[in-house]
Amino acid sequence: MKSIASGVQSDIRGLNLLSTARENIGKKSDSIFSHYILSDAKTISIEEVAYINGAFQNVLNFIYFKANLSAFESLKNSTYFGKLQGTDLALLLNAYYTNADKIKSIEEKYNERIEAFRMLWLAKFRDNGQNIFTRPWDFTDDFSSFAPRYFEILRDNNTKSIFGSAYNEPSIIQTYEEQILMGDKLIEMIKNSKTSFDQQTKLDFSGILYSFADADLISILINGQIPTGFEPKYAASGLIENYYSNKEDYFVIEYPENKYAWGSPYFEINALEGRVNEMDFSNYTKIFIEMKGEIGGEQFEIAMKDKNDPPDGTESRVKMELTDQWKIYEIETSKFKTADMQLIMVPLGFVFEGPVGRKIHVRSIQFKKD
Repeated sequence: MKSIASGVQSDIRGLNLLSTARENIGKKSDSIFSHYILSDAKTISIEEVAYINGAFQNVLNFIYFKANLSAFESLKNSTYFGKLQGTDLALLLNAYYTNADKIKSIEEKYNERIEAFRMLWLAKFRDNGQNIFTRPWDFTDDFSSFAPRYFEILRDNNTKSIFGSAYNEPSIIQTYEEQILMGDKLIEMIKNSKTSFDQQTKLDFSGILYSFADADLISILINGQIPTGFEPKYAASGLIENYYSNKEDYFVIEYPENKYAWGSPYFEINALEGRVNEMDFSNYTKIFIEMKGEIGGEQFEIAMKDKNDPPDGTESRVKMELTDQWKIYEIETSKFKTADMQLIMVPLGFVFEGPVGRKIHVRSIQFKKD
C-alpha cells in the first residue's frame, strides 16, 4: 500500500503541473484573441509575434496525465486486495483509477481534435505563409512588411480553431481537481491504516466519488446531511421561502398550510461550483428513502426529472403516504417513465398539492443497483 501512496503522490505532482499548464495556455489564448485576433490591430512587434508563436507551439505540443498503475496492478493480483473488497478504501481505489481512465479518454479526444485542426492548418498554409507564422525570427530584419500576411494567418478560421480549443483547455482541470481530491484522501487513509470513511468524508465525497466508481449505491441524504454535489431547492406556485431544516440526524421538509396550490422541495445535482449538474443514474434500479410523517397520514408524490423535462408538472410520479414511525420506502426507478436516467438533473423531488399543510422527516435517500 505504501507503493500505491508513493505513486499517487507522484500523480498529484504531475496533475498540479498539468493544471498550471492548461490554465496558462487558456489565459494566453484569451489574451491573443482579445488583443490580436478580435482587435483592429494592424502593426505588431517581433516580441509580440514571439509570444503568439510560443503559445501556438504550446497548444500543438500535447500534454497528458499518465497515472502510476504498477503498484495498483500488483495489489489487484494479491490476496490482500480480496480482503479489502467492500471497504471504503477499495471503493476509493477503484474510483481513483477509474477516473484516471476517464482523464485519459478526455485528453485523447482533445489531442485528436487539436491534431485534426493542425492538419487543416498545414494544408492551407504549408508553402503559403507557414514560416512567417511559425519561424518569425527568420524575418526579424524587416518583419513589419510581413505583418499584413501574418494577421491574415492569425485571423484565419483554422488558426482561430486552434486557439479557440486552447482557450477552453482549462475546462479539463476539473477532472484533475477531482483526481487530486481522491488522491489526497487515498494517501491519508493509507498513511493512517484506515479502510473506512468518517462521516465528514462520506459527505465530502459522495457527490463525486460514486459517480466515478462502479458503486452499488449513491447517497443523496446521509443521516439528514446532504453530501457534496447535491443541493436542496424549493419550487412552488407562489413566493418561495425556506421550508427546510436540519435536526440531529434527519432532514425536515415542510409544506405550509393554505399558502400554495402546489409546492415541490427537491434535490438537484450541483457539483464543482455548478460545472456538473447532471448524472447518469441508469445503473440504479431502486430508491430507498427512510422517512416518517410528523403526525402520520401525510400524502404526497415522489418525482425524478432529467435535464430536458419541462417545468410543467408532467413528469412521472409515485404516490406516497407516511406513518408517524420511521420506515424505509422502496421505489423502482422504472416507475419514472418520463425521466431519461442517463441525464438526471433532479434525482428526487417531493410534490405536494392543495391547501393542507404537511411536514415530513427524511433520514436517508439512497439509489441502489439490483
